[in-house]
Amino acid sequence: MPGVPSLVKQARDRDPAVAVDVCLADASRADHTLMAHHAHAMTQAGAGVIILADTVGAQLPAACRDMFTEVRAAAGDDVVLGSHVHNDLGLGLANTPQALACGVRVVSASWLGTAERAGMVATEQLLFLLTQHATDLIGPGATPWWTSPDLTRLPGIACMVAQETGVPLSVTTPIFGTGVNTISTGTPFVHPQLFQPLDPQEVHGIEPSVILTHLASTRVVAAVAARLGHSLDRDQTRAALNWAKNRAYATGQAVINDAAGAAYLDGLTHATSRTLS
Repeated sequence: MPGVPSLVKQARDRDPAVAVDVCLADASRADHTLMAHHAHAMTQAGAGVIILADTVGAQLPAACRDMFTEVRAAAGDDVVLGSHVHNDLGLGLANTPQALACGVRVVSASWLGTAERAGMVATEQLLFLLTQHATDLIGPGATPWWTSPDLTRLPGIACMVAQETGVPLSVTTPIFGTGVNTISTGTPFVHPQLFQPLDPQEVHGIEPSVILTHLASTRVVAAVAARLGHSLDRDQTRAALNWAKNRAYATGQAVINDAAGAAYLDGLTHATSRTLS
């Protein structure tokens, strides 16, 4: 890398207004002392940010923290470090806070984590964590925003990005996935705080929904029935519960859609009213 500082200087000499940042690929497997030496030399030559990249996406969080701590200490306070971590092993969102805790203030992210292979840190997830846990991530008294972001807008932006890119929001996508704020078992009705770290409706504007699955309880059946316009008595609720579980196992489909549920409930309530008459 001996010629890189001279290339940085040439670029800055051409136009001092143009920022020159340098990314050290595969930094996660490089020697920390050597990276610090070159980071210092490139900064002296005019580089703005020296980005340490886990381009293979395999660095563990403790190793990430050690890398940024050691490179920052050896490179000196004049060097501005950035992070760029991939998510091949699902470690991207765990490693980025490690970099932030080491004083890094330039981090890479992309909406829905869109990038090569398994992608990288998702912008919406990182933004949420910074909003909710700024003190834990970047220190006491931290004020990362000129204007605090409106988190209720993030689900809508994520949906637009999904439509434009073709990258779907799945049931298990953290924070904004289609499974967020859904209930399919009975206990969350009684103790919702045991199953969610926050109120998605209050924080993100995501309305709660109850879906009918093989895990349904009588509370779930009653709630779904009410949503579909039916008020069930105890016997009807039990009958609907048995039907839902049997159907799910018979079809191999855990989720029972509203059309099938409505058709069954219509027949159930109609049959009951005929019997009573």
